[in-house]
Amino acid sequence: MNGIKQLSSKLRILREVHDYTQEYVAGVLDVSQNTYSLIEKGDTKITIDRLAKLAALYNMELADLITLNEQTYINTITNSQGVCSKNVTVNNSLSEDERALFKRTIDRLEKENERLHNLIEKLTAKL
Repeated sequence: MNGIKQLSSKLRILREVHDYTQEYVAGVLDVSQNTYSLIEKGDTKITIDRLAKLAALYNMELADLITLNEQTYINTITNSQGVCSKNVTVNNSLSEDERALFKRTIDRLEKENERLHNLIEKLTAKL
């Protein structure tokens, strides 16, 4: 998967994690929904100005948006509106590396969730 396709896939994932519609993100970028759809498909190039707007929308640094490594995924998912309650459907167009990244991220988040639940139980018992 080339760089533009990877970025496009990541933009779609970020939008879904934040529970934004294509129409909403298109409005932020001041483009049509169809144009934004083409960006997410990797069928059109995206300007640096639009990337900067997306980075601001997702509350991240532009460099993090462009590189978007495993830690960036974890930070974005865990910092998005407190908790990510939306189930994100990952289609088969993801590379094996991206799938492995998501699996590791989910495993870590599940462990962190369990740790936090245990901590809440302990604190509640002290009340």
